[in-house]
Amino acid sequence: MTRYDIILYGATGFTGQRAAAYLKEHAPMSVRWAIAGRNETKLLALKKELNLSVDALIADAMNEEDIDILVQQTEVFITTVGPYALYGSEIVKHCSKYGVHYVDITGESPWVRDMLEAHGEIAQATKAKIIPFCGFDSVPADLGIWFLQKYMRETWQSELTVADGYYTLAGGGLNGGTLLSALNMLEKGEEKRLGNPKLLTKDLKHRNFIPKVKNRKKNHYAEDIKKWVYPFFMAEINTKVVYRSIGLAAEYNLPHPEQFMYEEYHAIGNRSAAFMGAAGMASFGLLGQLSVFRNVVKKLGPSSGEGPKEDDIEEGFFKLRIVGEDNKGNRAMMTLKYNGDAGNKATICFLCECALGLSLDKERLPAYSGFLTPSIALGSVLLERLLVAGLEISCETI
Repeated sequence: MTRYDIILYGATGFTGQRAAAYLKEHAPMSVRWAIAGRNETKLLALKKELNLSVDALIADAMNEEDIDILVQQTEVFITTVGPYALYGSEIVKHCSKYGVHYVDITGESPWVRDMLEAHGEIAQATKAKIIPFCGFDSVPADLGIWFLQKYMRETWQSELTVADGYYTLAGGGLNGGTLLSALNMLEKGEEKRLGNPKLLTKDLKHRNFIPKVKNRKKNHYAEDIKKWVYPFFMAEINTKVVYRSIGLAAEYNLPHPEQFMYEEYHAIGNRSAAFMGAAGMASFGLLGQLSVFRNVVKKLGPSSGEGPKEDDIEEGFFKLRIVGEDNKGNRAMMTLKYNGDAGNKATICFLCECALGLSLDKERLPAYSGFLTPSIALGSVLLERLLVAGLEISCETI
């Protein structure tokens, strides 16, 4: 038996502190968990601040020996330390090696591709469930598509073939770790890989279901939700995770569409705001390739360990509506809501409930292993846990 059920690594960072507080409140007393990081003084201060009666473990993410020892002590490993391309590789390597289940909140799909190629076969052999993308990117999209697929199969015995997701966001803001991860991808020149819809399905047999020509609309009026929209800034991440879920479903002989396309948009108040939002996204992507611009953003933006004020986090909310059509021409809309900032409250809830599901509901989970997605690894278990945690989700025919 391992020493712990769950280890939370990066517990003293902005996101890590919130995750520690969440586990304290929501993890049953029977769960043996610990906090971990590289700074003992900060860990002990966090224990005191949150009145935690858990162990504090010292390890440096860049030190292979430290991570080797740390990973072997737990069944489930949570890490909130980004950029993951800088601080996550040793952790994924050793979780794969020792059959330890892994969850994170990365949005760095090129890095996940690299980890999959390096450790995918080992993770399958050791029965490790490696589940990246357990935060706002990409649980809502992944679970939302899964739920809409389920609705169509039960209602019409059909398969979802095309879908558009529309996000409404309010409150909160970026934390330092998220910003640094985005800048790190730009610095490494990952734009081409980020734009490849098949990035996370290359290892799967069923990978040709994604159209070769992208059909993303630009700024437009979305009649189904009566809003102006523009391409969502996380779409390049979320769509790839959804595509991997469908590819994995085929791999495991689960119901799946033969052809499928998914796009995402940000819903906004009016046409001018939509054009401004799209222009802002395009400008950031272009300027982000310049080191001078990245340095200015790093200087002026939140640094690692910083984030929005508590009131802003609590007052925020997000809503995702996914409009889909099946292979028989039927149409339906899935609506998913959560009160609290998407990146700094919802993300914590999603991440911790993924970890708790792996720990507490293991007998109910499918036996799949390797590099998975939240919906494939946890499915109905995750949905049930999130409903208790405050998520609202529904489907209706349109």
